[in-house]
Amino acid sequence: MIRRYRGLIILAAIVAVAAVVLAIPQIRVSVFGNTLERGREDSFLGLSLGLDLQGGTHLVYRVIPEAGGAPTTDDIDAIRTIIDSRVNEFGVSEATVQALGEPADRIIVQIPGREGAALNINFRPIDFGGGVLFRSVTGDDLEDFFRNELGRPDAKVIEESRDLSHTVELDSIRPEEFDIDGNVTRPGEADEWRPLIEARFPALIGVAFTPVEVDTPADGDNGDGAEASPTPDASSTPEATATPDPQATPTPTPEPVTMVPSLEEVQQAVTDAGFPGAVVEEASEGQYSIQIAGLRPSRTGPDGVNLPADVDLIRDELRLLGPIGVGGYAAQRDITGWTVGGGIEEAKAIIGATALLEFRERICGPSLPPDGVDEGDWPPEGLTLEEWANARCQDPRFYVEQETDIDPDDVVDAFAGTQPGVARPVVNIVFNDAGGDAFFELTDRIARTRNLLAIYLDGEELVAPGASQGISGGRAFIQGPDFTAERARTIAIQLRAGALPASLDLIQERNVDATLGEESLRKSLVAGAVGLALLLVFMMLYYKIPGILASVMLVTYTIVLLAIFKMIPVTMTLSGAAALILSLGFAVDANILIAERIKEELRTGRTILPAINAGFDRAWPSIRDGNVSTLLVALVLFWFGDRFSTSIMQGFALTLGIGVLLSMFTAFFASRVLLRLVARTGLGERTNLFVPVRDAGSVSLDGEA
Repeated sequence: MIRRYRGLIILAAIVAVAAVVLAIPQIRVSVFGNTLERGREDSFLGLSLGLDLQGGTHLVYRVIPEAGGAPTTDDIDAIRTIIDSRVNEFGVSEATVQALGEPADRIIVQIPGREGAALNINFRPIDFGGGVLFRSVTGDDLEDFFRNELGRPDAKVIEESRDLSHTVELDSIRPEEFDIDGNVTRPGEADEWRPLIEARFPALIGVAFTPVEVDTPADGDNGDGAEASPTPDASSTPEATATPDPQATPTPTPEPVTMVPSLEEVQQAVTDAGFPGAVVEEASEGQYSIQIAGLRPSRTGPDGVNLPADVDLIRDELRLLGPIGVGGYAAQRDITGWTVGGGIEEAKAIIGATALLEFRERICGPSLPPDGVDEGDWPPEGLTLEEWANARCQDPRFYVEQETDIDPDDVVDAFAGTQPGVARPVVNIVFNDAGGDAFFELTDRIARTRNLLAIYLDGEELVAPGASQGISGGRAFIQGPDFTAERARTIAIQLRAGALPASLDLIQERNVDATLGEESLRKSLVAGAVGLALLLVFMMLYYKIPGILASVMLVTYTIVLLAIFKMIPVTMTLSGAAALILSLGFAVDANILIAERIKEELRTGRTILPAINAGFDRAWPSIRDGNVSTLLVALVLFWFGDRFSTSIMQGFALTLGIGVLLSMFTAFFASRVLLRLVARTGLGERTNLFVPVRDAGSVSLDGEA
């Protein structure tokens, strides 16, 4: 019994899984520690829609070769291939990457959708060692500001760490808009927000004064600790002396009092420093908070004179408050970090960066005074020995760097991850054999010389670690002070795709509306559904039972095909929709061939089951040959699309190929299973139900089972 229904059970399981896949808009599955994420919350059945169906972003980059002049054809081809690889690894299928100009000197990138964005803001808290002294910017403060004052109810703020690093998650952030010459025609939304946030959350200075105990002036004390002399009397003589009265009450010893500056004194000191608009509040005795909108760092004045930072000006003025010492002093800058990521911003970061990874050997300044130098004159620049120990490897004035034998092409793989003992995400890299050997030799050398290994990405220093021994195995990891999970993932994608042979300058950016538009897309879906329904009605009325089963198979085929598109994933575009409709035609054609062959077998006098088996066997060569020829065409289209970076052609070919393969499965396996099951029921005795209407009367019923 189970064997008889085995095919039906397999078919039902496939359809059930496909229906569940389509019913859940976004699917997340963890496999061996890796998370597989498919589908989208805001699209039809969770499918990925292309630029022409959902709109997106249009970017134009100018190619700038390192040697100057015009880019070569090889430069353009390499850049186009690398960008296409980057955006596809990023998860943007059906992105259009094309060259522009004659000769080509620009690259057009069209990215569908990419909704969702993130804004990372770092505030520095005030901490005197025992915890945050004054209340600072919290996630709730920031979320309330975005929702109520900036009018963004979609904002969700996550406080990532104790150092007040906040990530604001939004549906979208409007980017900068450029004209064809690269001029900004409209600033980005994040750029407009920054001054508003700085004004809403001003800079904060915390100051804690060291209390000073001062004796309380006693009677006859002038306040400076010296006893006052009595006013001379005219009748007194130098020989006269006062005799102590043993019954007199002794003068009490003064009780010391704790002196700290008052709120008014601190306010005046801040005003004298040049900040009359500052708001000074008392947190507790001797501890004050000073709020100032816009603290300036140290800078160079118009006459070339170095001007101190505002926090230093205020601290110097506070130190003038008599003998009272400043025991603690900390300043929270307005914003110490500001990074716009996620969505199109992350895609732009992946596309536009050259991603040139460099490994340099940093030769630090001497740790000991050179011969002939008096230790009293060492170290230079007036630094202390402790300051020199840090500056010799960190200050570019005191170290030199040289190239190494590690080539950027030696990196064969890169992926974001974590490392034990490292708080922030890292980028793990894997070298080829030559790179692994060169990396071991370099780390072994710096371990013996106590120099550093400086790692740069696009000329920006990421990290400069030392080494205690040579690192073998061809694996390493890199980190950076601003590495987030998103940043590490972006760098990993760039490194895997390879470095661009030339730099890119974004000269135009604009949003693209969907070609069809929401209303047109809805009408197109309705029209397609009506057309499919009419086709199913025709198949059922004309071909009877084979037509009914073929209609069931078409619905099954559509459900399974859409589920496959969602899980691969395949981005649906207008061309992909055309390929989907074309593959439906192949599926219908296969079922028609099968029904006609079954009819011919019934005409010869066969019973229903032998007729079904023979009909499928006779129809299969025609179905196979027609579909294989179509698959060959799809392969050729896909190859041309890959060769000429025409992703629209690739999408059409991929959609058509998958649809044709599935139509062969449903026509030959699924339809056969259902027809055989129906033939074993009472309906199998009515042969006229298995032939078209016009031929029902001509079929002999002799010998029916």
